[in-house]
Amino acid sequence: MHLILGAYLLSGTPGYRQAGIHQYSRALIEHLAADASRLPGSLTVLVSPTAREQLAGLPQDAPVRVWPASRSTETPWQRIWVEQVETPARLRHMDRALYHGLAFVAPLRAPCPTVITVHDLSFITRPATHKPLNRIYLSLFTRWSCQRAARVIAVSEWTRRDVISRLGVQPARVDVIPHGVHRRFRPLPADEVAAFKRDKGISDQAIFFLGSLEPRKNLVTLIEAFALVSGQMTDHRPQRTDREERGLTADGESAATETQLIIGGAPGWKYEPIFARVKALGLEGRVRFVGQIAQDVLPLWYNACAVFAYPSLYEGFGMPALEAMACGAPVIVSNVTSLPEVVGAAGIQLDPLDARAWAEALAGVLREPARQQHMRAASLRRAAQFTWQATAQRTIETYMQAWPAGAQQSHRR
Repeated sequence: MHLILGAYLLSGTPGYRQAGIHQYSRALIEHLAADASRLPGSLTVLVSPTAREQLAGLPQDAPVRVWPASRSTETPWQRIWVEQVETPARLRHMDRALYHGLAFVAPLRAPCPTVITVHDLSFITRPATHKPLNRIYLSLFTRWSCQRAARVIAVSEWTRRDVISRLGVQPARVDVIPHGVHRRFRPLPADEVAAFKRDKGISDQAIFFLGSLEPRKNLVTLIEAFALVSGQMTDHRPQRTDREERGLTADGESAATETQLIIGGAPGWKYEPIFARVKALGLEGRVRFVGQIAQDVLPLWYNACAVFAYPSLYEGFGMPALEAMACGAPVIVSNVTSLPEVVGAAGIQLDPLDARAWAEALAGVLREPARQQHMRAASLRRAAQFTWQATAQRTIETYMQAWPAGAQQSHRR
């Protein structure tokens, strides 16, 4: 078998493009290459020329070839051209090929069996949160690609149900293969974390969010909840006991002087209301936008926070929540779509639109160190169940199911 991976959303451009799908593509390719003895053949990865360096660290002895496209695939029109015109032409010259589209789409004229990974269907379920061109292209081509595919990989059970009900794919052809978490995400030495907090000005009461700045991440609700916690909306604060009125921290200092909301991630689209809400609530000094965070320092941010908050309205999986748990952070997430599958009983799950409930939960975790420690331990136990090695192995099993039976018998001989 000649495995061809269409990794056209692997990006060489820092920013929101290096978020979830980029990380999935890179991790899967790296772990397939690292366990090459299990591969049922050679592996070719099709990438944008701008992203070739992202795979520079693959094992030298792995049967992997990185094949850049003729043009960048980091703009929609060029990616469509490469996926639908150039890629089928390449595939016609490859014997015994199996094509895996790592993000929603395969060439509709692919001359070989195909596998598709679907990360979410928010472009169908929440169309207003996407740019019109992206929404139209993904809605049409994901449907056609999945209906033609030999197998479809869904990254969560929630996404699997969406693929079946909204795209009309037969249940027997859809495999659930969750993401893993990179070994860099782990608890770090206390002195290293303390030094990082001093350097970055992170308080002991820091709330951390990571994700692209876009509507479905629901940051406006988180900002409103933070305003309640920090005391900026005094007329609408949750009712407190006399002890709580004296302050949320153990030493009696006011929560208003201790709490921070740190928002990591690059601007995506339709993000203007986020900044407008911060300004309207007078939170410019309390809410910090730290921009895109490099992967090598991201574990420090997770380790430094008192709680990780993820109020997303829709997730196909929810990688930041898993990464935060792997670092031992207490997590509070939305109780919708795939996030309950990822977090399980390790974190707090809330209605994503109930700002008051978020404020009360955040304040409760911040003021109770014993509860934080309990949640940290639960996070580590839960995150240990997700590994990229397992993801890669289960993906190989899907390849074998997608490969025609006659070709499998010939391969075994």
